[in-house]
Amino acid sequence: MKNIFLYYPGLVFLLLVQVSCGPQGQEEGLFDEGRALMTEGAVEPAVELFSRALAAGESSVEVFSERGKAYLSLGRLAEAIGDFSAVTSLDPENSEAHYQLGVVMERKGDLEGALKAYSAAIALRVDFVKAFANRSAIFARLGKFEEAIADCNSVIALDPYNNAFLVSRGIFHNKAGDREKSHRDWSEVLKRDPKRAHVYYVRAVLDHVPRGEHRQALANLDRVLQLQPGNSNALQARAKTRHALKDYQGEVEDLTALIERFPGHASSWLARSRAWEAAGEPRKAQADRQQAVSLDPALGTDP
Repeated sequence: MKNIFLYYPGLVFLLLVQVSCGPQGQEEGLFDEGRALMTEGAVEPAVELFSRALAAGESSVEVFSERGKAYLSLGRLAEAIGDFSAVTSLDPENSEAHYQLGVVMERKGDLEGALKAYSAAIALRVDFVKAFANRSAIFARLGKFEEAIADCNSVIALDPYNNAFLVSRGIFHNKAGDREKSHRDWSEVLKRDPKRAHVYYVRAVLDHVPRGEHRQALANLDRVLQLQPGNSNALQARAKTRHALKDYQGEVEDLTALIERFPGHASSWLARSRAWEAAGEPRKAQADRQQAVSLDPALGTDP
């Protein structure tokens, strides 16, 4: 018990209040003290105070909301669902509570439940951008790309210069098979911000690579790495693209850059061993393979 006061000084103040004020003082300020502890990162003690506040009859909607957020941060999803559900029962028009309920449902893996909660939040607040963002992502995960596009359209109608939703809409158009519209969205974003590296990466990996358009993919990945020289995802994607183009020396260069950044990643050593082999360097290939196996012995069983 003594250590908790060292880490959470707010508890010292609470104890002094309890001693000086007696039983009535114990019931007052529990909610505010709980929120103060949350800002200090003392989530579990805050949960205890919120629970006592509810028992003492403090404003239940606010307390349920804050305790629900605390439970969510602790990964106690069932309890978080219970608290946010309590808020929506007590205050059905509380859009934030519906949204938070959706967040918990999504983390739990209940996508249909999350959709229902996000939809309730949006019905109450038509400009709830976070709810649209999360719902569109779930629609996409479920393969409902037209619905995902519709959510992007709703946000873009409210905020035509929301580049993040333009990029997402381009991705959903691409997944739905409408390549022309996806390119239109991505080109619009790049017109506004030519240094937006993520768009070049998306265009390479989601559009050109799956279609075997390796030279177009390479051009986009080159642009990413001009803007972000240490982008490990782009380095890995460009290494694979160079392999497809039989540019094995270029592949080795990209994999070497990855290994220099992450020397403990066995997969990069193994990939470079294969690149060396394709380049006609069996000794270097063998050395890299041995290093990969030393980092991950399971790779020694690979053919």
